[in-house]
This record gives sequence, C-alpha cells and structure tokens, in this order.
Amino acid sequence: MFAEKRVTRIDVLIPSSFSHESHHPIEKIVRIGSIARCLAASRVDTLIIYHEEPGSPQRENAEYIKLIMDYLNTAPYLRRKIYPLTSKLKYVGVLPPLNIPTHPEREDLNVEHYREGLVVSSNKKSIIYAGLKKMLKTDKKFKKGARVIVRVMPSQDKMRFKVYSKKKAKIYSGFRTAVVSQRLDEIVKDYDVRIATSRLGVDVRSVWRELEEKIKNADKICIAFGSAKRGLREIAELHKIDYEKTFDYIVNTFPNQAVRTIRTEEAIAYTLSILNLITS
Repeated sequence: MFAEKRVTRIDVLIPSSFSHESHHPIEKIVRIGSIARCLAASRVDTLIIYHEEPGSPQRENAEYIKLIMDYLNTAPYLRRKIYPLTSKLKYVGVLPPLNIPTHPEREDLNVEHYREGLVVSSNKKSIIYAGLKKMLKTDKKFKKGARVIVRVMPSQDKMRFKVYSKKKAKIYSGFRTAVVSQRLDEIVKDYDVRIATSRLGVDVRSVWRELEEKIKNADKICIAFGSAKRGLREIAELHKIDYEKTFDYIVNTFPNQAVRTIRTEEAIAYTLSILNLITS
C-alpha cells in the first residue's frame, strides 16, 4: 500500500527564528531534518514559515530552512539536476532520507511503484527524467522544469507508466515550504480549524472529542508553534493581534512535562502524533 494524500489538508506554522540559536551548522541542519521527517510521516501538505518579529524578520534563516526542506522533498536522483553545489548544502549528507512513496530506493521495474520526475523538455511531447536508464516521453503537456509523479507498472514486454501532475496525483509526494510575511491572523484566517500549541493551553484530552468532530468536517486545518524564546501568546502580542480570537483551539499536547522547555521540533513530533490519531 502507498500512502495517499490526506483528505483533510494539514499545514504547520513555525517561526523564521527556528534553529537560529543553534551553535553549530550540523546541529542546526539536524534539527531542521528532524522536523522534515515528522512532517513527511504525518503527510503534512505545507510548512509555513512566519516571521516572529514583523519589524525584524529573519529572512536569511527562513530561506535556509526552506532550502533544506525543499532539498529533502526532492527525489535523490533529481537533486544534482536541480540544486547547484553550495556551502549551504554542505552538511545535508548527515540527514536521513524522507523515504516518502515517490522516493524509491532503487530502480526496480518489476514492482509497481511511484517516482518523482523532472520535465526536461516540453514541445509536442513532454520528456521526463525520473532516475531511470532512459528518458520517459508522454503526450501530456507539462511545463519545462515542472516536477511530476510517475507511476511505474510492471509488464512482461516493456515498461508501462503513467504521469500525473503533483496536484492531481493521489499519492503523497512530500510537503511544500513557504516563507510568508503576513501576521499570524492573516495567515490562518481561511482555515476551517486553527490550532495553537502552548504550555498554557488546555489539556488536549479535554477537547479531544470536539476536535475529532471539527476535523471530520474540515477541508483545511493548521497548527501553529512558537519559538525557543517566545510562546505564541508573546508572538501574537508582537503581531498586535488577539491571540484567543486568532485560534479556535489553544492546546497543550504534552501536559505535565518534566523539562523546563520543550523544543519546537519536539512539540511538532508530539502534536502531529496526536493529530494523526484523530485524523487517520
């Protein structure tokens, strides 16, 4: 069985200051990679990076996070074609692969599987590189440079395949990452269910049933996380917005913690584990 996209879209919000306080580049990239694994395992649709301090956004740090996330969401055989060698990718080799359905570990044409492909030419036919020994040709018209999903099906005489746009493919093919400049209330206004995580929030068990019902009828939900320095309440004050009106639920997903602070990557892992039980 291949993991399909969620029926209910889940987006995660983190501040652009995430990992900025890490003292070594390897520590920094490992923390980013740990979030990537959690998001992929939970079939998150989009990671949204917002600026904690509107007056002094950490754009460089945000773009670095986006670069690493986009790199990890790219099939390994496509990376050299898309990403030039740069010092910013120096330590990516320490990160574990996402191992999502569209990142096959090997070229096995005898087993049905999915692959990510890159459209290298588009004229009368689209020509696609998908990490196979030969280019694939399809009558479907895709824009040059587009990333597509290829379904490879076993056949006795020749390789059979179908090509889908990422939007139309039902298979889960990773998450997107976006850096935004809006305030939190502007970012989350169109979601059906808006969840904030906080040590000061209500115990998630007390709203479990209600969350289940809300999510069952939702098309899009979002979960927002604070930073190492500030919780979401403090960030909302910086954004000059009403914290409690901005979010539908303010929950504590790890009550009775025995450590002084829970790191953002840990909070994401705990929260998405709970949400996965509610939404699966």
